[in-house]
Amino acid sequence: MKKNQSIYLFVVLLSGIVFTACNKLIGIGAPKNQLVTESVFKDTISIEAAVLGMYSKLANYNPGTDVGTATSLFNGLSADEGYYFPGTFYDDFKNNALTPTLYYIDGYWSNLYNVVYTANSIMEGAGAAALPEGYKNRVMAEAKFVRAVCYFYLVNEYGEVPLVLTTSVSESNVQPRDNVGKVYDQIEKDLTEAQAMLPSDLRYYGGNRTRATTWAAGALLARVYLFRGKWSQAGAAASTVIGNPGLFSMQPDAAKVFLANSQEGIMQFVNAIPSSWMATNLGASAAAVTPNFVLSDSLYAAFETGDARKANWVGIKVYGGKNYPYPAKYRYINGVGAVEHAQLLRMAEQYLIRAEARTQLGQFTDAAADLDVVRKRAGLGNTTANDKPTLIAAIEHECRTEFFCEWGHRWLDLKRWPGIANPAVTRADEVLGKEKGTLWQSTDMLYPVPQPARNVNVNLTQNAGYTN
Repeated sequence: MKKNQSIYLFVVLLSGIVFTACNKLIGIGAPKNQLVTESVFKDTISIEAAVLGMYSKLANYNPGTDVGTATSLFNGLSADEGYYFPGTFYDDFKNNALTPTLYYIDGYWSNLYNVVYTANSIMEGAGAAALPEGYKNRVMAEAKFVRAVCYFYLVNEYGEVPLVLTTSVSESNVQPRDNVGKVYDQIEKDLTEAQAMLPSDLRYYGGNRTRATTWAAGALLARVYLFRGKWSQAGAAASTVIGNPGLFSMQPDAAKVFLANSQEGIMQFVNAIPSSWMATNLGASAAAVTPNFVLSDSLYAAFETGDARKANWVGIKVYGGKNYPYPAKYRYINGVGAVEHAQLLRMAEQYLIRAEARTQLGQFTDAAADLDVVRKRAGLGNTTANDKPTLIAAIEHECRTEFFCEWGHRWLDLKRWPGIANPAVTRADEVLGKEKGTLWQSTDMLYPVPQPARNVNVNLTQNAGYTN
């Protein structure tokens, strides 16, 4: 116990050094303190604290706008998943009327780059430290995995972004945006290298799923391949994860999917802020009169009769004589509820990735079989889809009801899929143009580059559709 307490205290103290140094990255001014690599990364205890701090920052930093909660909330509002009930606080997202000066846009950008800086500092510090080679390679691989996570969301939310691979703030503060392909190439490189160095089981992590493994790197790599249209690689990567030696599998009970160390979890964030903030920002406590986030009518209607996801992942609040459905995947609030971990990567996605890849490759029977694995857990019968058009529609439907209000899946999918009626536009244009009318513009698919960052870094250009 004393050892754990000491490590926790060191994480807190180290966070004050590392995070203060990096919270000015990418056009937010010069840092007041610079990380002293030699003293911070002098032994395995200190490097372990730095790595735990990196995960903590990705999951827990700035409650309410931490990466997981912000992605789920902001992207859900930007798409067609629902609206914020208590007032107009997040209407800029719901109405796709974001501006470069909006606090949350700046906070989201800054949080992601702060974690990138921390990952870079770990790679530089561990690389220069006198550490056992196997341990050094593993923690550097964890940092590469986390950096890849950050850049995946940066490039999908903002488009072209500066690809920062160093801790030099003087360099990053004048660095222009890199094209999307270059950023994705680095994501693939980081994940491929991490996959080769990360552990293939959970023994290093005490049996917990809260740190990266080779399977987590492979799972994210499968998603990246899918987003880039590399169908064969996406299917193969997903198959590798699905064929893991008994470490991960579909959780047959929908009510247990989001519990700590659920067998479905490939990569989770430890309980506390991620779960409780997901619950409070996207859901409702038992004592709350109204929910915070209400599901859209179209999403609520998308659930088929008997779908266990609707029964277990959707709550209802009655207010003013009307039912308001809300996301209830997470229910842990201030010590009340089951112990949960926030899911970053889980097995259901791997089956749906492989289903989409197989559909694009013309392997329709196998694609339908993958869909049926997910539908079976939901208590539904096998899909009737049997060709490319019907399978594409079925995959979209299944992704919507499986991943609603979860890490921006719906928002990112709509933006990458071509339109069904008109492949010359995106599925976002078709769906959100109908859902939101004149509030929707094609340029809304990318968030604005925050103005505070551009005020410092004059080389940061703005996305189309934004005046500043």
